[in-house]
Amino acid sequence: MGRISKKKCLAAWFLTAVLVIFSTDAVGGLAVSPIKQWVEVKPGKEAYFTITLTNTIRDAQALPCEVIAEVVDFNVSPQGGLSFGEEQKHNRSAVPWISFEGRDFTFQPGESKQIKAKVSAPMNADGDYWAAIMVKLGGPEKQVKGIQVRLQTASGVFVHVARRNYIERGSIIDANLILPKFDSVHNPEITAADPNTPEAGQQAFTINVDLKNDGLTALNANGRVILYSGGKYRTASIPLYTHRKQILPGHNRWFTGVMAQSLPAGQYKARVVFESDIKHSRKITKDIELTVNEELAGKWAESFKDSKDSDVKAPAIEPNVINLTVTPGRLTTAKFLVDNGGLGTISIRCRVNANGSIKNWLELKSPEFTLSSNMRRNVICIVKVPQDAQAGQYCGTIEVEMEHSGLTDGKSSNIEKHNVPIHITVSK
Repeated sequence: MGRISKKKCLAAWFLTAVLVIFSTDAVGGLAVSPIKQWVEVKPGKEAYFTITLTNTIRDAQALPCEVIAEVVDFNVSPQGGLSFGEEQKHNRSAVPWISFEGRDFTFQPGESKQIKAKVSAPMNADGDYWAAIMVKLGGPEKQVKGIQVRLQTASGVFVHVARRNYIERGSIIDANLILPKFDSVHNPEITAADPNTPEAGQQAFTINVDLKNDGLTALNANGRVILYSGGKYRTASIPLYTHRKQILPGHNRWFTGVMAQSLPAGQYKARVVFESDIKHSRKITKDIELTVNEELAGKWAESFKDSKDSDVKAPAIEPNVINLTVTPGRLTTAKFLVDNGGLGTISIRCRVNANGSIKNWLELKSPEFTLSSNMRRNVICIVKVPQDAQAGQYCGTIEVEMEHSGLTDGKSSNIEKHNVPIHITVSK
């Protein structure tokens, strides 16, 4: 979101009624950092954390920025949407535990302040709890064409009360397969019960899965579907996409997988598999039987053959080389875009491959993610050059491993590997 001065806030008010999200750091010229954080505390003890508010408008003619900060409840929908307010109160709320001095703050142009907050955990607390620090631009609410408008953003606070070692627990509470449906003139249609199913293509095979977190701690789930024919022969692999991978205790999340290739006639078993980011965690699985009859297979193959968009397209990476010129002691970021122009879902895993000192200079932010059809996402690389770095040329590589949905040869996955070279010139 662009950073705008208070003089220009009215233009933003015409665009939106409420702005709250955990993926941006500024609203109305006010930057909030961090956007989310974890705080660990023992039962019956206290812990502290800070959030930093900065008026990013440095124009001396700009007006002071008036801010209201308060602790609020929030919840996450099965589709990954955020909802804030008292009506979102739940039994794992950390709102009563969080306190800080003050509520109303005034920021001069360019001024930055830290809010130090305290978490007081009850003796009987166990597992993960959450709340948000809601930051609103102060002053009276505006009326724009009959709409009451507030400009606000939030910093998520997730509290982990550690009593013991926790075992992640999850269950698949619903899963449904959607095969193409063809009319008499071979025009395929998708009839999806879930309105959030992406319109990936008329000949696509789609699976929707509802995963619930039954444990006491957050679950970061990576999902995929493996198709078997004849009961044991691996036929296809389909990564599963969701808007927010982190599932809080008691919450559930919808995942969707799309494959843009036709299936031959036969009996299949679709095995849904979820694995956590934590090593040695238990897999969550569910098997579903399905049948593709001869008539469907024929029309599906014909449609797939005739469609110009039916081929599995390799995701695009831009730029394919990163060049940076920095000075010693500099902290900056570099990024490249991964664009899924195909019809199926893909999963992305990135890692830094560098030797020597440069390996400690590079850090990838959110290096693993999944993209649905026609989605794109930036991969952010944080570059921190030490103060004592010698002038010269330094090179490394970001390895990008992509697994796309589609038919397999029965042994290997649909994985492609790409390299994004990164060249750093340290100047004197």
